[in-house]
Amino acid sequence: MEHAFEDRIRLPDGRMLGFAEYGDRRGLPIINCHGAMSSRLDVAFAAPLCAEKGVRLLSPDRPGIGLSDPRPGRTMLDWADDVRVLADALGLGRFAVFGWSGGGPYAFACGARLDDRVTKIGTVGAVASLERPEAARRLGLWADRMLFPLAMRAPRIAAVGLTMARRIPAEMLRQTLLRELPSASDRAVIGALSAKEATGFFYEALRSGARGVVEDYRVLGSPWGFELGRLKSEVILWQGEEDTLSPIEHAHRLAEQIPRARLIVLPGRGHFLLRPEMPRILEELVS
Repeated sequence: MEHAFEDRIRLPDGRMLGFAEYGDRRGLPIINCHGAMSSRLDVAFAAPLCAEKGVRLLSPDRPGIGLSDPRPGRTMLDWADDVRVLADALGLGRFAVFGWSGGGPYAFACGARLDDRVTKIGTVGAVASLERPEAARRLGLWADRMLFPLAMRAPRIAAVGLTMARRIPAEMLRQTLLRELPSASDRAVIGALSAKEATGFFYEALRSGARGVVEDYRVLGSPWGFELGRLKSEVILWQGEEDTLSPIEHAHRLAEQIPRARLIVLPGRGHFLLRPEMPRILEELVS
């Protein structure tokens, strides 16, 4: 892909961390925290836009996902430590962080752990705490409602289910997603994509098996290990008013807890607003 580059670095504990780099290699840096059941590829579409706007978008895979080695028992803040090593290896000083959906809490973790280096945090459809079982039950996607409790209590069963899902043809998976989306905006976004564009990041997440994705859900459903009220960076929360996958109540809860939060609610938009809103998001994060 034009304006794209992939590599791996070795972490202090010997693990390999895979990442993609999109856009202008001399541009202003943003580190992406990909969504749950996703991978570094969920922002690949933005490569030409990043090049145009002078943005260096770095998108690492979390442990056990895509190109990255697993780290069993990891915590949310462990991810921030991996991001620090990546930033050091690439010669980054200060940078913005971004997270979509289940990547939002990981972006907050970076802000909590790396407050001396994170300039700004942006999220789209971020989830709030899912420690209470009823919170996961209110998520709009059937797979999320199943995976959160299974990841906590029966991770092997969750891994088997994801392994079976990996065998579903891409177009069938895209059609299944379309049937489950109540938002006309979301259906329009997914309907305009090819099967590969709509599902490629999911299959890549399972490249080395399903346990990394299951671990990701376990971490999201556990105590995060930091207080949102202690975040020092400005936080911009983009939220689709019609989002049912990560309902708007999550955005309101986050905005109430984060001191410097700015909530931007987009009428007529659902969960998949990342593509249509990416120009605005990039401009906000590097301004």
